[in-house]
Amino acid sequence: MLKEEKRRQMVKIAKYYYNDNLTQEEIADRLSISRQKVGRLMQKLIPEGIVKITIDDSYDDYIDLEQELEKKFSLKEVVLASTQETNHLTMDAIGKAAAEYVDRILKPKTILGIAWGRTLAYASQHIVRERKNLDLSVVQLAGGVFPFDHFFDGELSKQLSRQSGEITRDISLKLGAKPYLMHNPLMVDNSETKKILMQESSVKKVLEKATKCDIAMVSIASLGKSVTPFREGMLGDEDLKFLNDKRAVGNFLFRYFDMEGNIIDAPFYDRLICPELEDMRKIPMKICVSGTREKINAIYGGIKAGLVDVLITDAETAKALLKKM
Repeated sequence: MLKEEKRRQMVKIAKYYYNDNLTQEEIADRLSISRQKVGRLMQKLIPEGIVKITIDDSYDDYIDLEQELEKKFSLKEVVLASTQETNHLTMDAIGKAAAEYVDRILKPKTILGIAWGRTLAYASQHIVRERKNLDLSVVQLAGGVFPFDHFFDGELSKQLSRQSGEITRDISLKLGAKPYLMHNPLMVDNSETKKILMQESSVKKVLEKATKCDIAMVSIASLGKSVTPFREGMLGDEDLKFLNDKRAVGNFLFRYFDMEGNIIDAPFYDRLICPELEDMRKIPMKICVSGTREKINAIYGGIKAGLVDVLITDAETAKALLKKM
């Protein structure tokens, strides 16, 4: 048992350090003792019960889920948002979690690649902190996907655009970063048109920058007539039949894969203007920002394909993914 005077001194040290935010050197001056002695006494604060640590476990269930997913799928990190009453509210929650995650991991001179999709559009709305001091670059990873007058939940796309270019521009402005934008469609009519466009210096510049990305934020898409490429007429019924016959479940930058993560060699890939899949694989941190019940199989297949390093999704999707293991 500590002598009363020594214990009283340790209580003072604890209050100076934790309540008043004094440094060890400042505490030593206050108490007229050496900084080394302050350090030795501080090491005893917890063992002697003077300082007690409590952990806010209100997120305990999510943390357990995150860690289980990280372990079972060999992911660098998993971040979960609450599943909401509607898909759009859930996507907004996932987008907010993605914005907060990116804000945490950005470092000086980071090159951030941005794809497209509703969840990424929501994420762009939640980025609020300018980071001009970091000398950041934000790169558009794909050409245009939607016509600009496309309606989204009854509102014009200008209110919440899912265009890769619009999302990239919005994020770069909010971060105070340098944007690298494409002014061409994601998919052209034939491979000859692609060859011509790929010679354009503006296109080459962005695609070359994309290969140097440190981080890529991508929303994995599912398969079906209501999904972007089919709804917008970029792909047709024959393409859908081909992909269904190959048991495709989703795509990553328009490269389709099956449930086991096998990449499907589709005939329309030679019309795409976006980074090659192997270049995307080399990006150190590929963040999948996707969720809701409709995308469970697509997310699972994308993880199995090795296209996801960090997963940001909702809690119910996370539980469903674990059941597939």
